[in-house]
Amino acid sequence: MKKLLLTALGLATGLGAFSQVIVGTSPTDKNVILEELTGKTCGWCPDGHKIGQQIKDANPGRVLLLNIHEGGYASGTPNYRTTWGDYVGGLFSVSGYPTGAVNRTNYGAGVMHSRGSWAANTATTLGQASSINVGGSGTIDMDTRELSLDVEAYYTSTGPGSSNKMNVVILQNNIAGPQSGASLNPTQILPNGDYNHMHMVRHTLTPNAGDNIATISATALYTNNYTYTIPTQINNIPVNLSDLEIAIFVSEGTSTGAIITGDFASLTFTTSTPLGAANAAASLDASLGAVCGTTVDATMDITNMGNTVLTTATIEYVVNGGTPGSYQHTFSTPLQTAQYETVTIPAVPGLTPGGATSTIDFTVTLLNGTANPGSNTSNGHTVATASTQTSNTNTASFTVTTDNYGSETEWVLIDETTNTTLISGGPYTNAVATYGPFNATLIDGNCYKFEITDAYGDGICCAYGNGSFSLTAGATVLSSGGSFGSIDGDKFMFDLTTSIDDVVTKNGVSIFPNPTSDVSTISFNLNKTSLVNMKVINSMGSSVFSSGTETMNAGNQKVVFDGTNLPNGIYFVNLTIGDDVITKKVSLNK
Repeated sequence: MKKLLLTALGLATGLGAFSQVIVGTSPTDKNVILEELTGKTCGWCPDGHKIGQQIKDANPGRVLLLNIHEGGYASGTPNYRTTWGDYVGGLFSVSGYPTGAVNRTNYGAGVMHSRGSWAANTATTLGQASSINVGGSGTIDMDTRELSLDVEAYYTSTGPGSSNKMNVVILQNNIAGPQSGASLNPTQILPNGDYNHMHMVRHTLTPNAGDNIATISATALYTNNYTYTIPTQINNIPVNLSDLEIAIFVSEGTSTGAIITGDFASLTFTTSTPLGAANAAASLDASLGAVCGTTVDATMDITNMGNTVLTTATIEYVVNGGTPGSYQHTFSTPLQTAQYETVTIPAVPGLTPGGATSTIDFTVTLLNGTANPGSNTSNGHTVATASTQTSNTNTASFTVTTDNYGSETEWVLIDETTNTTLISGGPYTNAVATYGPFNATLIDGNCYKFEITDAYGDGICCAYGNGSFSLTAGATVLSSGGSFGSIDGDKFMFDLTTSIDDVVTKNGVSIFPNPTSDVSTISFNLNKTSLVNMKVINSMGSSVFSSGTETMNAGNQKVVFDGTNLPNGIYFVNLTIGDDVITKKVSLNK
C-alpha cells in the first residue's frame, strides 16, 4: 500500500566508523535470501508465495522472502514494480513465473529456479558456513516518518572475491490488491475478495548493485548509516509504517555475485504524540459482492500512533445516512506504539434488502474512552444484499463445460442460511468436456452462494476453449457465464412460488375506510416471510409516496395510506410483495 519516492537519503559509508554492537563475532551459518520474481496477473504465483512462506515458517529467523513484482505479469495498475526489481529481473535468465533465486546461487541449470526447487536449495544453503555476520538496527520517527538505520557486517573469516556489496531493501506486508490465481493461496484472500500481498519489495536504500565493501579480511567490521524519509504513498499505495520490513544482505562484488548471508533489521518506533490512531480503510465481508440478510461484518486495521498504550477503541458506523451505531473493541493485547490489530465490527445492521446497495461510513471516535484527537474515518463503503430469484421448482441443476485446462476449475453451491455445501465439483481433466447435470434441492426463503474458480486466473472461456457454466431452477437462471478471472458466481435468496397466491390471497387484501378523508389501512395476510413495499400513484401517473422495502413475517400485516397532505382525488396503491404487485384504488375526499 505504498509509493516510495526518495525524499531524503543520507549515507555514511566506511570501515570501522562505529564500534561493533549489532552483530556477534562468532562464526554462523548462512541465512537464506529468497528473491521471488512474481506478478499480480501470474496465475501460479500465489502458489509460489505459499511455498515461500512455508519455507520461512519452517526455518524461523533464517529465511528472508523478497517478493519482486517484475516483468510482463507485473504490468498495469496497481503498480507494484520498482527500479531495483526490474534490475534483479534482468540479471539472470528467466524461463517462467514464478521463479526464484536462493542466495543468487547456481544450483544447476542457472540461478533462477521453479518453486519446486526452493526448499531443497534452501536446505543446502542453511547448512553452509558464512564468512560474515550481518545485521541492522533502525528507528522510525512516526511524527516525521524519518528512518535512521545502522547496519553492520563483521567478517568472521575472509570474504569471497576482492570486494563485497551491502544491500538494503525495504519491504511491505499486508498490501491488499488484485492477484490472479489467488485460490492457490486461500489464506491470503481477504473477506472482500482482495489478495493480501506479503514481503513485497517497494524500495532500496542502496544502489541497484549495492554499496561497496572494500575491506573483507577476517575481523573487518563494515558499518553504515542510512537516513530516509518514508513517503506516505508509493505508486498511490499507502505506506503503513508498521507493515515495513528492512532486509539487509551482503553479496559478492560482481553484479551477478552470489549472496553470502543477510538478516532483517530490528525496528523501533518513536513519537511525541500522547494519544492517536490511524486506521486502514474498512473491508466488508461480502463475497461475490453481496451478503445474505441485512447485516454485514466489517474489518479495519487500527494502528497506535501515540506513545500511550491503547486498550480500547470505539468505532461509529452510519448506514445509508441513518442513525449512527457504535461498537467498542478491546484489543486482544494492548497496542504499543506502531502496533496494530485487525478489528472486526460484527453484524453492522440496517442494510437495504432485495438486492439493493447500501453505503456505510466508519469513524474511530474514542481511544481508551477518550475522544480521538485525530480524524480517523473510512467512508463510502458499499455493499449489496442478495437479490431474490423466483422459481416454480426447488430443484437446482448445474452443468459446466471446461476449457482445455479443466484441472484449474472447481465450483461449489452453498446454502449460507444453514452453512451447508449442497453440491461441488472439480478439478477435472485437461480437455474440453461437459459435466453434469448436478442437482440440489433448494429451500424456500434460504440464501445461497454459487462460486466457480479458475486456479490460473483466466476463467474457462475463451482463449483456451469455449467453456461455460449454468446453474438453473426450472426456467430461472441463477448463475451463468464462462469469461471471468479467478472467481465468478452469484449470491441469491430463493423464492419458491407459482403465483402471487402462494404469498398472499389477492381477494384477501382490503382497504378501510374507502373512500377516506385522511388515513386508510391496507390489511393482508402473508403465507410466508416476504419483502413488502407500498407505493402511491396519483391519477396523473406520478408517484407521491413510497414506503421503502421492509421484511414482513408470515401472518396478518398492515400498511397505512396517509392522505392528510394530499389533494382530493383518486389514488392507486401498488403493494409489491416479493416480485409481484397488487394494485388497489382508494378515493380521497376531505
